[in-house]
Amino acid sequence: MSLVEIASDSAMREERIQNIYKFCIPNLIEFWICMNQTIQEVVSGSGWWGRACCSLGHSPRCRRACATAADSAALSEPCRRSDEIAFFDCVQRQQEAQWCCSQTQSLSCHEACQRAVWRVGQTRADSGVREKAMELCEQSPPLLHCLRDLTASTVHTDTSKYLPCCHESPSQECRSTCETVLRRTGESQEIAEALSLECGAPALHDNMWQCFLRKDAPPETKDVIPHDVAKLHCCQKGVTINCRRLCFNTFNNGWQLNWQKFYTECLGDPQEMEMAECIEEVEAPCTLGCSGLTYCSQMNNRPTSLFRSCSSQADLDAHSAVAEQKGSGYVTVAGLQLPLKNSSQCTTDVWKSVACALNVKPCTAKGHSSLLCMEDCIRLVSSCVEWSRASLSATALCARLAPSNENAPCVALREFMAPSIDPPLLSALEVVTSPCAGSPCNGTQVCVVNRNCLQGGSCAKYTCVDGCPLGDGSSYIVPIGSWVRVPMTCASQKVCIKICRCSNRGLSHCQPLPSVTLDNCRLHDKVVKHGEKYYMECNECVCVAGERVCSRRACGHAALLSGLPCNCPPHHLPVHSPGRLYPNACLAKCAGATDGDIDFGSRGACAGAACGRHHACLPARSVCLSRLQTACPQYKCVNMTACSAQPTVPVCDTDGRTHSNPCHLVMSGRKLAYWGQCLRGCSSTGTVCGVNGITYTSECAAWTEYVSVDYLGPCFAVGPISDRMEPKCQFDRIICPALKIQGCLGFTAPGACCPKCGGALRILYSKKQIDRALYGTNISASVINLHNVLSALDRNVKVAQCALRGYLTIEMEIFVTVESILKNPTDLQLNVCILEAERLADLINRESALITSDLGLSALSYALSVHTHPTQGASSISLSISIVLLAYALIFVLR
Repeated sequence: MSLVEIASDSAMREERIQNIYKFCIPNLIEFWICMNQTIQEVVSGSGWWGRACCSLGHSPRCRRACATAADSAALSEPCRRSDEIAFFDCVQRQQEAQWCCSQTQSLSCHEACQRAVWRVGQTRADSGVREKAMELCEQSPPLLHCLRDLTASTVHTDTSKYLPCCHESPSQECRSTCETVLRRTGESQEIAEALSLECGAPALHDNMWQCFLRKDAPPETKDVIPHDVAKLHCCQKGVTINCRRLCFNTFNNGWQLNWQKFYTECLGDPQEMEMAECIEEVEAPCTLGCSGLTYCSQMNNRPTSLFRSCSSQADLDAHSAVAEQKGSGYVTVAGLQLPLKNSSQCTTDVWKSVACALNVKPCTAKGHSSLLCMEDCIRLVSSCVEWSRASLSATALCARLAPSNENAPCVALREFMAPSIDPPLLSALEVVTSPCAGSPCNGTQVCVVNRNCLQGGSCAKYTCVDGCPLGDGSSYIVPIGSWVRVPMTCASQKVCIKICRCSNRGLSHCQPLPSVTLDNCRLHDKVVKHGEKYYMECNECVCVAGERVCSRRACGHAALLSGLPCNCPPHHLPVHSPGRLYPNACLAKCAGATDGDIDFGSRGACAGAACGRHHACLPARSVCLSRLQTACPQYKCVNMTACSAQPTVPVCDTDGRTHSNPCHLVMSGRKLAYWGQCLRGCSSTGTVCGVNGITYTSECAAWTEYVSVDYLGPCFAVGPISDRMEPKCQFDRIICPALKIQGCLGFTAPGACCPKCGGALRILYSKKQIDRALYGTNISASVINLHNVLSALDRNVKVAQCALRGYLTIEMEIFVTVESILKNPTDLQLNVCILEAERLADLINRESALITSDLGLSALSYALSVHTHPTQGASSISLSISIVLLAYALIFVLR
């Protein structure tokens, strides 16, 4: 009998004490003194309900303190809240229950309440006892209210991860019941009862029950987080086996032992430039624009140039380097001290330019390289360095500062030796800003640009979102809720990854993914290496671990018929299939939907939704990216009890008011406009057609789903697909908005009608990689969806005047645009948005660690920049549409 047992259970205590009196003789004086003191201490605080939680304490000291405590104040010293989270959660619930039952003067009600919620901190309330208590307490409204909150059925589990298990059953009735109950509730008891009734009792030999157990199985590997996860992704870029091994050991768990050797042998090796630049990018990604420098002032006023380290510290370091050179006659370059000539060709201004380039680090648009061009390097060091006293040659030095491949991108120093020729931005309307430049948030937060802050307003230009670093030695932060890919040791030619979730405690909940062999692809008799890009007819492709990831456009004469996949007609008669809305049935079938999947006509997202008691259904559009996801819910069931205790999930109502969570929205009686905070700078009224072919209630509703508006009014047509920037739909009802700048670079989105200004990318993604993540682990299917991918990409757009939009096209590509949010942007403001799109494309195509470390973004395989200038005139458009109509007329006649 333990002290905790007799303290937490009064019935057990009385039974055990009686047994003690029965079997222990009175002559044991010391024993009875000790026993009486213990019983007195235990009984003195027995009125405190927190005693029921004592067994949850981890430390013996905490459990003993709980057993004799009369209130929670006695726990502050012996129990550490950070170590006893479950224990303190239970105590809080027990105290809430005790307070709740005190809200009545009826003894029968109090006793019934106590029976209903006793041990509510540990176990689920019995439904029969709860109903009896509610019946006896009808005359005590305050008690009834808190009793409902304490015993309400809440969804504890995201059951979507179990849906694939339903298909393991051979019984159609069992499969149907399984899917229905999993979509209706997250209550474990209710699910178990329903499945046992229709599918039979749980059995280890049954495939369906085995699947449930696998999904709930704890990860086999311990949550050991490497020193720097992001830099671990750079190790694959190493050329030599030795440097790949040293890199992995350094950033995994051997930093103290290996870092000096790794930095000396590998990062200074010219053939390991790609790995070195990858590591440098993790520490300081290249961003647009530079301003505010005092010494390296020639770098200022360059809003369209990329810089890796435009900061006051880099400015000071450059100044110090030149000052040191003046005093000593030596200059430090790439960690080496070099003696200088006393030459008229080697002026202070020359070394100032070099020092500023090496510290502020301008980047190339392609490749984001900060390496100097070999020609500049050789010319400077040959004329300035006294090589007779140097420890290496000019060529050897420049091999560390410049790319060895003459065709590789490099920074031309002459472009940064004089001030910018661009006119300064004098007007507030012309300004281009990057609010997150200089890392204004603390070391555990992510800076997110606040594009909801209008120009000239007093609101914050950025928000600091709680996150966690990717390891103890990492400065790269991801927001809480993100899933991160962590490389693990693996056999040769394989990639082994575990995924970990960023939580309040750092990276945790780690699970291993199935290992992947970096196989090559076969194209007839040709071998295409992993990572290599190629063409199949007119379609762009990339080989990803043996998977051919290709675009799906019709080529040659087939592309002239309708300009749509499978030569489908351009009719807009929307149909539903699981998780997708298509413009017409032909396009749905072309994407792989069967006749049984297609649902004609419009229907609400909540039609047929089975939300439990005390829950309300709200539409919540979701686009799933996995081809194996048979269920992609378009709604959310909102718990309508204890709104204030629910997490913050902002929603906007039709009156333009933001609610902290959907529960408050429902209880206020207002209607949902869209998920997220109410937006500014967009129209909140008037139906619009999105470029994805979906009709939205307002421009703001489209923007909150990252969708750009095609034209005003409901969707009416499907535009033929091409990369030409031109109007695609010739109907009187469709009036395309005027371009923000005539003759601008821009696009017409696939399937859309109207051209727009901005940068545009067609992104191909690996379906197999997403499938492996979702079905090789027990994470929720909602972790990798289109919204989460676009949200992660949007965090990489740093210019406040630009916004990222995107959607899944009818060709099953992700079409991403970066557009100006200003109504009348300048040429410069529009240009920086296009440059931001090209910067994203470069990160994806280079497999930057900023992309590959994120679970969702890592599936993005190939980004194609497709923004272009408008076509000349509209005659060609009229002709193309005439060809389409004529072609379909001929088909009809032939039939």
